[in-house]
Order: sequence, then C-alpha cells, then structure tokens
Amino acid sequence: MNDTCDLEKYIKRIKTIESHEDQIIQVLKSFLELFPLLDIGLFRYSPFGYLTEGIMAITPEEGLKHIRDMRDDVRTLPCVYNAVRTRRAIFLKGEDFVKYNPRYTFTSKTSSILFIPISFRSVVVGMACSTQFSESNKKIEELLPLFTLFGEMLGELFEEPYLINDNYCLLNKREIEIMQKLSIGETTKIIAQSMHLSEFTIRDYIKLSLKKLGVKDRTHAVAILIKQGII
Repeated sequence: MNDTCDLEKYIKRIKTIESHEDQIIQVLKSFLELFPLLDIGLFRYSPFGYLTEGIMAITPEEGLKHIRDMRDDVRTLPCVYNAVRTRRAIFLKGEDFVKYNPRYTFTSKTSSILFIPISFRSVVVGMACSTQFSESNKKIEELLPLFTLFGEMLGELFEEPYLINDNYCLLNKREIEIMQKLSIGETTKIIAQSMHLSEFTIRDYIKLSLKKLGVKDRTHAVAILIKQGII
C-alpha cells in the first residue's frame, strides 16, 4: 500500500455491499489486505458506559469467528482508553505490552498489540485490534498514521443511518449526530452551541427522534440506538 488512494478504493468496495454482516467481514479482510497484519478483530464501542463489545475476528488459526464474549470497560484499560480519547492508533510492545493485561489478544504467542479507533468527527464508534504482524515493529509504528486514517474513513462509512426495523422511519444524519452527543452526556445547550443552532431547534430534533423510535425519553432512545449499533 502506497497512499490514501488504496484506502479509498477499499472504502468504495465496502460501500457497494448491501448486507451489514458482509460489510463487517469485508472491513476485516480490508485490514489484512491493506496492512501487514495476520489477525484482526473488530469491536463496537459505546461512549454510553465506555464499553467495547466484540463483533467478529479473523485469525490464522481459526479463520473467521465471532467474539461476542469479549467485553470491557475501557476505563480499566488505560492504553485502550488513550486510543479512544485521542482517536489515534496505538502500538504496544516490549515493557509497555508486559505492563498491559492482554485481554484482547487472539493467541498466546503474541508480544505486541495494535489498537485502531474507528471514529467520525469527535466520536469513537468502534475499535479494531491486531496482535500478529508480518512486518517488524518499526514498520507497524511507521504505519500508525495510516491506521488512524483508515479508522476515520471507516467511521464516516458507518455514519450513514440505518433502519431501526422495517416499521420505523430512518433517523437522518443530523438527528443521529444529536443523539450521539446526548449519549456522551452533552446538554441541549452545549449541543446547540456546538452545532450553531438554537436550543429550541435541538429540542425539536430530539422530540422527532423519540417519535421515530417510538420511545418517551432520551435515555431509552439512546439505549436503542446503541443496541442497534447506530451510535
């Protein structure tokens, strides 16, 4: 891989896939094809509780597998929390890896670990993790900016709204953005200021979102959107 053009080609390929699960599989394959990685795991992340939850992984030993049993509060994992907070890929090796409790490793043979946040704007929505590499540690470190960029591109890809189910309307892009901000604890006033809108307008967006979701309060709405993987 030479430049961002390769990343963009893979993003376009993923966009053509209709099935959400097939998209996830292609995302995993893209990491392995674009970068010198031998395994890759994908996690969803919710700022509503600082939780990561495993989705799917590809490893040399087992191939494609579900990893739904892998869950964590990132506040108990300083390195992962740092990747979420800075929205930048991080690579742990040597003493840093020894100090870290490797709960995200897919094999006991690993001695280093890579975390790649998947984000759009200021919000992290997922995390990719790799523990086996086909290049040296130095090469992996040199690729950290590209890992970060690909994570941002994937975040923009999954920013598109999804159907809650066949009986509900779509939330539009702005409604999802507002619900995302609510999920991380922002007040109506702060949201209005950051989006350069009036508080009255923000409240209207929230009321419409609640109506579309068929719920009565914000907490329930956020919980549904998190469960559906939308925020």
